[in-house]
Amino acid sequence: MRVLHLTPEFPPVIWGGLGTAVGGLVNASSRYGIEVGVLLVGGVLVVGSHGCAQMDYGGGHLSSCGRILSQHGQTVFGPTGVMFKQVAPTAAVEAGVRLARGWRPDVVHLHTAWLWHVAAAIREQTGVPFVFTVHSLDRVEYEHGIFLWSWETQEAAIHAADRVIALSRSEHELMVEYCPAVRQRIRIVGNGIDDVPISKRFLGNGSSAQEPVVLYCGRFVNRKGIRELLDAIPCVLKKTPNTRFVLVGGYGGGAEIERAWLVDSLLPYRSQVEFTGWLTPSEVIHWYRLADILVVPSWYEPFGMVVLEGMLHGLAIAASSVGGPAEILDHERTGILFRAKDGAALAEAILKLIRDPELRNRVAESGAREVREKWLWPTIAGKMHAVYLELVQRSQKQLVPGLKESKIPIPRALADAG
Repeated sequence: MRVLHLTPEFPPVIWGGLGTAVGGLVNASSRYGIEVGVLLVGGVLVVGSHGCAQMDYGGGHLSSCGRILSQHGQTVFGPTGVMFKQVAPTAAVEAGVRLARGWRPDVVHLHTAWLWHVAAAIREQTGVPFVFTVHSLDRVEYEHGIFLWSWETQEAAIHAADRVIALSRSEHELMVEYCPAVRQRIRIVGNGIDDVPISKRFLGNGSSAQEPVVLYCGRFVNRKGIRELLDAIPCVLKKTPNTRFVLVGGYGGGAEIERAWLVDSLLPYRSQVEFTGWLTPSEVIHWYRLADILVVPSWYEPFGMVVLEGMLHGLAIAASSVGGPAEILDHERTGILFRAKDGAALAEAILKLIRDPELRNRVAESGAREVREKWLWPTIAGKMHAVYLELVQRSQKQLVPGLKESKIPIPRALADAG
């Protein structure tokens, strides 16, 4: 089976959860045995063996420490066999159709409504069906005052897709409410995560830090609950003055983020609060390994990759009881849940974990076990493969009238990449 992913973002430079999710799914699908291709639309980046990357919005080339790997629009194959092609937005439809005719994918996997016209053109001109993963519902984002792509565009993409992927049960319910006509085409498949070695805290007696580190990792926007967190921090530090808060994320350096977001109530506690600004994935991992508690105070969270990351690294998690976090975490077993948009409830959840090291360790250890049982990428890749297989079998039945549904993946002939 061959699957072509359409995306505007791909690792190693990741501006949000989309890039992390697409990169993880692509690599996991390849390891699962699916032939995978990526059509990257826009100016992004591929990293070389030494971690170097270059961004290019105009000429469009892939660079590894200054060495040009591919001119704009040329197809390349990565070390894991993933087919990769980068094009400018204006060339996306033509390139996508040409690639589909030459490389002959069985399914196109769309990751943003911005590119749905590309997926639709491929289907119209080649017959290849497409799956659309809705990573975040724009209509809900609007309700929280966030301007993204227009809901009308995303709604059209949802209705046009042959299958729609919701990341959680709550997202499924919202999609059915907003787009009832697609109910039968929606499938629930969450994101996954790659395993890492168990944190040292689980090799001994867990975390008993006298100066616990509370970590926030995410965008600095209202719907992520950042203002409630900033209001809660002084309440926590008044009662547990040895606590340290580290706030990771934002567009820019730590000093720039601090100037924009530091509130007057934090000034007396300035030495206990650190704004890091945007960090590379490896730098973020550094803080995951140093922290004791992860806080996720979002108003709306379709899934919550940060929750999986915190569980994986053995942090006790305090999260708003909304969307993905409320489904991933079990209150007082694998996390502590609190009311969204409630700074006092957020502060109490953090204080509960700080004051009770036994609870903190139990929650962290349970989360670390559960993420490895339920949320590693091989499990998720298998679920996504089942969705792809639905469309492949449907296409085969349409091509061969009377063909019975197969229980195994349908093989396809090898084809040269175009």
